[in-house]
Formats: sequence, structure tokens, C-alpha cells
Amino acid sequence: MIAKISGTILYLFSVLVFRTCRFRVSGFEQFESALEKGKPIIVTSWHGMTMMIAGFLRNKIDVSSFLGIRPDDHRGDTLEVFGRKLGVDSFPLNLSGDSTFGTGRKLVSLMRKMSSGNNLIIHPDGPAGPAYVVKPGLSYLAKKTGAAIFPFGCYCRHAYHVPRWDRYTLPLPFSKVYIHIGNLITVPENIRDLAETNQQLTDILHRVSAQAAANYYEL
Repeated sequence: MIAKISGTILYLFSVLVFRTCRFRVSGFEQFESALEKGKPIIVTSWHGMTMMIAGFLRNKIDVSSFLGIRPDDHRGDTLEVFGRKLGVDSFPLNLSGDSTFGTGRKLVSLMRKMSSGNNLIIHPDGPAGPAYVVKPGLSYLAKKTGAAIFPFGCYCRHAYHVPRWDRYTLPLPFSKVYIHIGNLITVPENIRDLAETNQQLTDILHRVSAQAAANYYEL
């Protein structure tokens, strides 16, 4: 019951934000073109930008093909309600670094869903940090599925930042939100050590985030 109430409140707040905020987006053409090709796509950003990403996707595209990763514990119950109301299916996954057989089976199930037409939204420093550190799951999924990664950077000046590890951004109604979508990234299947790839993804996410802030103040 608590999860249902919390998820509904989060959804209602998101509707207010989506309907009143002014979204400005750069790099959308390449992203839209990739969607039309039908190959799997992974949308990624830092965890604190989740609400802005959700607002953009809900208003600009059909989100019914997207899956969102959520913790497979009580923390994910609220996100399941929130995602369902947005129209995004959620996929429960142990995100604590557990390498058990059960987690492996879920990863295989997720990759099958992506191969059969689902796209993915993932925040690689979630769900509990450390902030701005890409965990290995993002690059691993891209390598195994051949999915194109699209890095998103977001910025909103007039927002409430939740005082926690990711400074989760809640845009205030009637504020301006700028989103910058970077060039698509692919992870070759023959790469064995993903450490360098994860560092590159970290650098790219920092760059697109900085570009979103720069575009905000230029326009």
C-alpha cells in the first residue's frame, strides 16, 4: 500500500512537471533515427537526472517499448508503480553486485527481451551510488545485445535537489529543462576487459551533462 501511494504521488508530480515545464532538446534527430531502425537502444544518464529523462521520453516518443531497471526489493516497489503509470515496464534486478545464479538468469531474460524488441533505460551509478561512477552492467548489456547507447545530459536551474548521494533533481513547475543527447555509442562484442569502456562512458556522461548546462545558459 505504501509503495502504491508513493508511486502515485511521484507520478502525479511528474505529470505536473511534464505539462508545465519547457523542454529544450539537442541531438534528438539521431536518437529518433535510431528508434526508427528498430534495433535495441539503451538510454543512459546519471541517476539524479531520472525525472528529467522520464519527462522527455513521455512527451516526445512512444515509451511502451522501454524497460526500466529497478531493484528487486522494497525499494523497487515504488518505482514499479511509477513506471507502470508512465507506461514503462520495469525489470527487477539485483543491483548490489550479486553474482548468484538467480541474478545471471535474470540478466539472460533481460537480454532476450532486448533482442526481441525492447529498449532499456538505465542509470549506471544507481541505485545507491557512488555518484558518477559507471557500474559494469551498462557496457556488459550493450556488448551482449549489440544495443546502441545514447548518453543523456540534463540541466534545470530552477529545481529542488534532494539532499542525498545523487542530488536527485525535481524540476519546479514552469521551469526550463535542457537535455543534450550525445552521439550513439556501441560496445564491440570482442572486447574482453570493459574497464576502459566504463571509464570512457563516465567521461562521456560528464561531457553531455556539462553540454546540457552550457546550452541552458546560451539559449
